[in-house]
Amino acid sequence: MKAVSREKMQEIDLRAQKEFGIPGMILMEQAGERATAFLLEKFGSGAFYVVLAGCGKNGGDALVVSRRLFLAGAKVRTFLVGDEAKLAEETRINLGIFESLGGQVERASGITAELKNSLEYCDVVVDGLVGIGLKGDLKDPYGKIVKLLNAGDASVVSLDIPTGIDATTGAVLKEAVLADYTVTFGLPKLGFCLYPGAGFAGEVIIEPLSFPPALLNDASIKGHLIDIEEIADLPRPENSHKGTFGKGLVIAGSLGMAGAAALAGKAALRTGAGLVQALAKKEVLSILQNLVPEMTVKDANSSFDINGYNCLMIGPGMGVTEENAELLKTAIAEAKVKDIPLVLDADALTLVARYGLLTAENHGPVIITPHPGEMSRLTGLQVEEIAKDRVGVALALAEDLRVVVVLKGAHTVVALDDGSFFINSTGNAGMATAGAGDVLTGIIGGLLLQGLSPKDAAVTGVFVHGLAGDMAREVLGAHAIIAGDIIDFLPAALKSLYR
Repeated sequence: MKAVSREKMQEIDLRAQKEFGIPGMILMEQAGERATAFLLEKFGSGAFYVVLAGCGKNGGDALVVSRRLFLAGAKVRTFLVGDEAKLAEETRINLGIFESLGGQVERASGITAELKNSLEYCDVVVDGLVGIGLKGDLKDPYGKIVKLLNAGDASVVSLDIPTGIDATTGAVLKEAVLADYTVTFGLPKLGFCLYPGAGFAGEVIIEPLSFPPALLNDASIKGHLIDIEEIADLPRPENSHKGTFGKGLVIAGSLGMAGAAALAGKAALRTGAGLVQALAKKEVLSILQNLVPEMTVKDANSSFDINGYNCLMIGPGMGVTEENAELLKTAIAEAKVKDIPLVLDADALTLVARYGLLTAENHGPVIITPHPGEMSRLTGLQVEEIAKDRVGVALALAEDLRVVVVLKGAHTVVALDDGSFFINSTGNAGMATAGAGDVLTGIIGGLLLQGLSPKDAAVTGVFVHGLAGDMAREVLGAHAIIAGDIIDFLPAALKSLYR
């Protein structure tokens, strides 16, 4: 599913009106109608609603909600916050319609006794204070009202985006509404796909309204939220054999770190790879065979030959040495000649950063899977800088090196060198555990071995990885998950997607 920045959504809204003749009032009415339908289905007409409407178009959506709740017989108390002289035109019209029907709208230039009491005793708060147009810090009285709202016990439903979240970056602009639900319009906004904004949106309900499909699917929209529609098909024909699904080489593991190679190899096999072999030092070969008997092993001291392999997974636990740097340099060069895709992770990324082993021209298909610390080494940026612009940093590196970048974290970002990017919608805090990244390397490698393109393997891989983690959380709880549990739930995750 496409996901948009503030500017792109505003462009879609404007084009819908100018090019397709859809009046803004109709879009606002639809937004309010769909949000009201959700409210009545979720909380019923017997709930006590407080609607907070700002002066912009988000406030207009909120006033439509107030009117429709009022006409449905619900108890609703509506507060107009801000300078009434600055009302958007559609918002002013909806204010007049509601009041002409007998609706009561109380003006609040700050926290009044009535507002405070209403927020304390209501069942549901509808947040229509400030929408996607917010750029700078949230100013008072909005900030003070948001703080008071968050201190209450009522369920909170935000319209389009929680007030105080930057719709493009997900940054919290001083204060932000902590919503239980967000009813958004048109397309998901990047601001609640990315953290910290994602932590404020709650459950997101997407309502396309009457925006023309041509606008919602426009090729100029480069952002995507990875959902089931974005993952690639993964055929498993009956008349097949192990060679049908590829032979992969895991170059990973060292004394004390054999488990990393085992996790990657086992994950690749669990994802559907036909054959997986590990290349490692002699002293860890027996350990690997014991950990994953289905994975064959090869002594790293033997001659290095990648003929016959369909994918190389390099890095987990391999060790950061000059010898391994030379091995990686050779693998990159030979894989380019033979057009064999690479998945580079962990120590391989440290070697790439230290020795400059990747350029835009010296490789074939490559997927790199850095966590923020590894991304810092690759880019020279501080981790804090990366956190502020995960999409931008990932895209810049993808373009610079001409690789697929999988920037791990909450939420994982997949960036392509054509400017497209994908934000994962699965995964949870329980996956913040040693070895989870090694598992992802194996999953992506397993998908490459089954014939997926680097883009599809990365996008599908992060979704499947997160889905398996989510299933593990449902059974084990977030605190107890270890990397092996993610592998254990891969069969259920894949079965749910590829019945």
